[in-house]
Amino acid sequence: MEPQRVNPIEGALNFMSTLASGGFEEAGKDCFNDQILDNEKGNITVDTVCAPDTNIWETGIERLGIEGKWVIVEQYPDREEAEKGHQKWLELMKSQPDAPLKDIDMWSLGL
Repeated sequence: MEPQRVNPIEGALNFMSTLASGGFEEAGKDCFNDQILDNEKGNITVDTVCAPDTNIWETGIERLGIEGKWVIVEQYPDREEAEKGHQKWLELMKSQPDAPLKDIDMWSLGL
């Protein structure tokens, strides 16, 4: 799936609206989240969620020992595809914890 580009201002407004409504806890509950501990590379988290700022299913990976920040690696059209994608990224991080990751740059920030 080609990344859906999101207007950064619209995303920020959606995010703030979710926070203001007190709905952020609820918005993030429908997700798949696995933390993998690898002694050599540090903590690795694979998180797939329908993000409240974009309303798009996405997988982000945080590797504290490599990038030190979240990398959004893939988006999905629905929950079923998101679950499949989550499992794919989880298996990749388990088998190749230092595999190169490319951010999809959905905010068009040139990452």
